[in-house]
Amino acid sequence: MGEPANPQAVAGRGLWNLWIWFAAGLAFWAFTATTSAGPRSPFGPLELGLHALMVAGLWAATRGRPISKALRLPRAVAPFAYIFLSWLFGMIFELTLTVNGQGVGGLHASTVPSFLLAQGDYIPIAIVSYLVIRRTHASFNETFFFAGGKSLTEGVILSGPLVAQIASPLFFLSPLTLAYYTLAYASFIAAPLVLVDPQLLWDTAAQPKRRPVLFYWALGLALAVVIRLFWGLVYGPAITQLFNLPASP
Repeated sequence: MGEPANPQAVAGRGLWNLWIWFAAGLAFWAFTATTSAGPRSPFGPLELGLHALMVAGLWAATRGRPISKALRLPRAVAPFAYIFLSWLFGMIFELTLTVNGQGVGGLHASTVPSFLLAQGDYIPIAIVSYLVIRRTHASFNETFFFAGGKSLTEGVILSGPLVAQIASPLFFLSPLTLAYYTLAYASFIAAPLVLVDPQLLWDTAAQPKRRPVLFYWALGLALAVVIRLFWGLVYGPAITQLFNLPASP
């Protein structure tokens, strides 16, 4: 987040104002936390810490004091810092998930297999996200919506809860669901930019070009599909065979 011209320019305008998306996503989290009877991870509250980091980062940036500027990372270190933090925040987010309430992680009922399988998702996401930020000169705001595009592979294509909700009597909650999925993915794709100045990741040889939010949504969705195909066709089967992982009950 660079020096802002004004608070509205940093947070976004109209439908793309990040405060609106934060509020809607957190409202959905609170609704499901108080009404869902499904299994829960004992580390569930950690997710709020990731969201709080983004809220604090945006608040500081709108006041002309981005946290990333205060840290002053060297340009040579910034790419490695972003990729590491994206992976680390992804692992923290994965701790908040559970398949059956016994193991931790969202990819397998047992904890260790789940985290082994998760590496084929979070590591490519971190690297690909860095390359997109570098090539497109994306800001925190734009990276947030890029994360939203990636989230659609889970909300629409894979488990499809967003589509199911649209077709249910609770269709009116669909905007909140979309905001939550965006917030969840942003917690490990955009949140590192609170600590790492995105300008340090930009390719200085590339000419900056302003792109609409929908471009980042579409790009995020397309790249996430490629990553998920890699996971499903290559990484997942290879890791399952290499470590002789048990089937998830």
